[in-house]
Amino acid sequence: MTIGDLVAIDTLRTDYLAGGAGRDRRVLWAHSCELVEPWLWVGRDELLMTVGFCVPKDAAAQVQFVRELHAAGVAGATIGGRDDALVLSPDMCAEADRLGFPILRTDPSVPWSAISQHVAAAAMSSQTSHVLTLARVYEIAAAARSPRGVVAELAKVLGVQLAIIDRETGVPLLGGFASAAEAGVGELRIRAHRFSERHPAELEIGEAVGDGLNSMVLVHLKRVVEVEVDRMLLEAESRAMEREMALNHLLGSGDGRGAESLLGVDAVRQGYRVLALQEAAVVGVARLTAVRGNNVLLGRSSEHGVMLVPAAELEDVQDLLREMRVRAGASRASEGWGDARGAVAEAVSALVDAQQAGADWAEFSAAQVSLLARSAREAREIVEAVLGSLAEHTLRAATLRTTLFCYLRNDRSWARSAAELGVHRQTLAYRLRQAESMTGRSASRSEDISALWIALQAWEWLGQDPDTAK
Repeated sequence: MTIGDLVAIDTLRTDYLAGGAGRDRRVLWAHSCELVEPWLWVGRDELLMTVGFCVPKDAAAQVQFVRELHAAGVAGATIGGRDDALVLSPDMCAEADRLGFPILRTDPSVPWSAISQHVAAAAMSSQTSHVLTLARVYEIAAAARSPRGVVAELAKVLGVQLAIIDRETGVPLLGGFASAAEAGVGELRIRAHRFSERHPAELEIGEAVGDGLNSMVLVHLKRVVEVEVDRMLLEAESRAMEREMALNHLLGSGDGRGAESLLGVDAVRQGYRVLALQEAAVVGVARLTAVRGNNVLLGRSSEHGVMLVPAAELEDVQDLLREMRVRAGASRASEGWGDARGAVAEAVSALVDAQQAGADWAEFSAAQVSLLARSAREAREIVEAVLGSLAEHTLRAATLRTTLFCYLRNDRSWARSAAELGVHRQTLAYRLRQAESMTGRSASRSEDISALWIALQAWEWLGQDPDTAK
């Protein structure tokens, strides 16, 4: 059945208001909808039936209303009821004429069910085709081994593009879109469909303008994809928790067996880096790296996120952080699990540099490292400038210096530092306050932590005796 066939049925008392050139548009279903954006609920080749509540009053909004319905592939719209306040603007009618989008008027005495029954009787064979399509959709869902496979196969069979978008970051979790030219269509229209609130994701469907999915198929597609997204996110959450535990164990005890079992021995042989990032980004980055299969460890350390990244994964992780617009600092390359704690401090130092420079990425300053390597004199200058009287050769200075360095090496963990020094936490807190007083720097402020860490490296490079190093 076409729009023209429908208008030709005298008993339906329906006629054109505008867009009569679209009389040959086929109608497979007639659907009543009064929601604000009916194109999200009425599908391709379906007739929108409304008493006018969903039609905007403003002329410009009415024009956009027609454009959205046309772009969604809706067959046309018929307006019934007795809403005398609804006036269709000349601009709206002109746009409908330009697009060949039929806007009809149905006499208030005709119930919507009469139109629906006529359309349903004429569309029986098309409905059979949609049922077969649904059978194929569920067959794909049952056979696929991964959410990625389900999404790719559904897109292929339905002739659309599909993407699962992380709602918090706007970054694709699965799928993606080619350009209209690459997809071989004149114009591509992307529609977003939200899942239930428990999912931090939404489904985006890319369709050729005027050739969207049938609404019955769309409802089932959303449900199938939602089940796959649910499975994908639960698995990702489990992987992220496992990797966070391995990282915490590595940084807490120095035991790299858990990290090695997850990342493999090559993570040490080929080297790794530690990245520091804003704490607020940790959840999103953990979800995306887990979904995309990045072989990394990610967790929290004090007020920063910390990610241990094998060399083979670094480029992909950088691309992801850039895509998410997450600022990060990177340590130097390490080749032993015992270097992980120190690498965290280097990464935090680099993150501070990135923040101060307004950059998205910074590596532990090559200038700082080369400065330490140039001469003992310059290394002594760093020690004196940063540590001040804490570098003196007195028992008190040595005790406080050892305490501060232990605290920094343990990534400012009170429990680990107190255990290593064999002192009570109150004693540790007292010594740290004294060390901060002598240096004029705080062990809780990022800028000062960076300077103190470099001074620690300089002290060790000088052999723990700045006065005798040459």
